[in-house]
Amino acid sequence: MSYAGHEKDRGTLKYRCPAKVEGFACGSDARCNAGKSYGMTVRVDPEIDLRRFPSIPRATPSFERRYKGRTAVERVNDRLKVFWGLDDGNVVGSRRFCAHMSAVLVVHLACATLLAKAQRKEGSFGTLRLSPIAKKLEDLAAAEKAAALA
Repeated sequence: MSYAGHEKDRGTLKYRCPAKVEGFACGSDARCNAGKSYGMTVRVDPEIDLRRFPSIPRATPSFERRYKGRTAVERVNDRLKVFWGLDDGNVVGSRRFCAHMSAVLVVHLACATLLAKAQRKEGSFGTLRLSPIAKKLEDLAAAEKAAALA
């Protein structure tokens, strides 16, 4: 089923027949849609299972945009736990832990600032060579970009 939006007044997620939404022929059209021009509609209460039916459904642009932000946060959390050692349990007491966490965050921010200000080397860092196919694709992409700008 194809996601068709959130019905706020009913508190449900609405899904429609993908053949009617996308406009392609379906062998089950007569059985499922029974002559409806709008197509079969299913409403799902997200309270059934919030993991399977989140308020922003998966495979939508807004979900993908938000999920990218979530993965960035997870990378930072992982870096704080593993690299800086915040979850090894060596610090006892909430005041000491907060002080330790604050010091780590200040050092983390300082390192990020220095890295952002550092001069970047232009070009390739490795000795990897492009295959003839990859080189041709790169040349074609450059030609298309030049043609688009002209």
